[in-house]
Amino acid sequence: MRNKGFKISAVLMISMLFFAGSVCGQTFYNLQNCLNNWETPKWAEYKSDYISPVLAVDENFTETGISSLKLDLSFSGEEWNAGIVETNGVFDLTLHTAMKFDVYLPENAPKKGILVRAVITVGEENEWIEMISPVGIRAGKRTTVYANLRKGNRDWKSSKGRIRMSDMVKSGIKKIAIRVESNSVGYVGPIYIDNITLKK
Repeated sequence: MRNKGFKISAVLMISMLFFAGSVCGQTFYNLQNCLNNWETPKWAEYKSDYISPVLAVDENFTETGISSLKLDLSFSGEEWNAGIVETNGVFDLTLHTAMKFDVYLPENAPKKGILVRAVITVGEENEWIEMISPVGIRAGKRTTVYANLRKGNRDWKSSKGRIRMSDMVKSGIKKIAIRVESNSVGYVGPIYIDNITLKK
């Protein structure tokens, strides 16, 4: 009887941990006090043009909620550099028309030259698909980035060129990422991401 009670307690504990992890780990919406399953990918450590930003939850520069996602960046300004964060899973976004998120760059950052775009990977081979046009982020201003997921739009590209967004693409997403880029400006400091939302 004691072993049976222990097993029931263990199952309940595991269930509670799974529920807490799913609430704190899978939602895209306002970042509260966890990273919502967002992380810096290991593969970026082996790419010479990628930096590995320090990732943290921060209480500054959030518009709603109590915290935002903070990336500490170090761009040399001498070549193209990027920092990236991503979340992995199985995402069926056929009912969604956009992904949007807010970005804040501090006032002491370069006035132009810091860019942001959304990236997805799709299918069994994790095909890399990114927004064709990155969004320029203005220092000292909050910028909302919209990634168009409407069926038929051609705002995305793969290694094969521009693609047309389809239900097949949207139903087979394995990864969603946000990439911060610099083509020609140096910047050492933070950038803040908040209100990551999937819009129907």
